Amino acid sequence: MTSGSLGRRGFTLVELLISMIVTAIIGAALVRMVLSQARFMDQQEAWREARSVSRGGINRLLSDLRAVEASGGMVAAAGGGQDFTVRVPYAFGVLCGIAANVYSVSLLPVDSTMFAEPGYTGFAVRSNATGAYSYHPSNLLNLAGTTALCLNGLYDSIHTVPALNGSPAGRVVNVTRTAGAIMPAPLRGSVVYLYRHVRYEFKASVAVPGRTGLWRTMVTGGATEELAAPFDATARVNFYNLNVTPAQSAVPTLTDVRGLELLLNGMSERTPSGSAAPKTANMTTSVFFENRPD
Repeated sequence: MTSGSLGRRGFTLVELLISMIVTAIIGAALVRMVLSQARFMDQQEAWREARSVSRGGINRLLSDLRAVEASGGMVAAAGGGQDFTVRVPYAFGVLCGIAANVYSVSLLPVDSTMFAEPGYTGFAVRSNATGAYSYHPSNLLNLAGTTALCLNGLYDSIHTVPALNGSPAGRVVNVTRTAGAIMPAPLRGSVVYLYRHVRYEFKASVAVPGRTGLWRTMVTGGATEELAAPFDATARVNFYNLNVTPAQSAVPTLTDVRGLELLLNGMSERTPSGSAAPKTANMTTSVFFENRPD
């Protein structure tokens, strides 16, 4: 019995201590690696959040600003480039005829969702002589337009001219000018577009309290929505003034604005681990207005 017991040896206390120390070292290294990887992923997710805010703001702004006219697209600007209003075209067509201050327009096909959006403000008519647009506030848009003015050649109660065939895939609408008839009367066949006054603001966010959001408001009707948030306090627009480069922060004469520089510096909603503040993605792009007359 004595010799058999001596043959069954186990671990010594020293061996157990050494194995525990080695295991602790390896475990600590693994924990540090996992924590480092988690912080890295947290940082990357914060960057993605910030970039998505910037991209969302740019995509929505560009969809409106690309069609704005150079000679009268900017309606108002204030707040150091953080509050501005533009005249946004959303449907184009040709003038068929005029009857008692009602202007019948044959519109080209347009996205039905965009066309149905509220906020109609007025219409613009292009001068065949100068190529410039004149803008006319309108208090009535009748979607059941006078199709006969486009088909039978009637221009007004006095004149009869050849028929004007508009777009067969579009529609004819009637618009009524708030201030009475346009004088002199525009020519039949003149290019016309319907527009909305759209206001963009960088102001307090509702989606992310305590931060800055980008808001879009239909001036006519007052419908408003928060497009994206949060943005850094530096988010704003600068203005391309007539024959001046680069873009300037000061608001120029509105009729001289030829485009906008968009500084859409998005932020992450939270502060990632290992950082003292939310991540910021600086994104800058420019958009120039259409049909510069000079």
